Amino acid sequence: MRLDRLLFFIRIFKSRSLANKSVISGKVRINGSLIYKGHKKVVIGEKISIDKNNHIRIIKILDFPKRRGSFDESKLFYKDLTPKENLIFKTKEKLSPFVYRITGRPTKMDRRKIDKLMGRN
Repeated sequence: MRLDRLLFFIRIFKSRSLANKSVISGKVRINGSLIYKGHKKVVIGEKISIDKNNHIRIIKILDFPKRRGSFDESKLFYKDLTPKENLIFKTKEKLSPFVYRITGRPTKMDRRKIDKLMGRN
């Protein structure tokens, strides 16, 4: 089965084109070797390392799906070998309640804070 199609079917990526772009950009490895082609054939038992959103995920292929099914159904086709440290880091990152803006114009609240800091009330 094609690598990009497999990653799409087991719900690692939302679309096949996203899976293919990730493979082309060098973020996917099969048994430790970099793969740059989405049409690479995958064999049952191979270990695939995926670097997605700066989190490395390691999976072992158990079987090939016939179609893109539900998330629970797709878990039957691979075994997740990702170390526990990566999973803990991922959950801590999601718990952050604050979102910081880096660029752009200041909002009205930002301008009020600046005025208060400068003593311009």
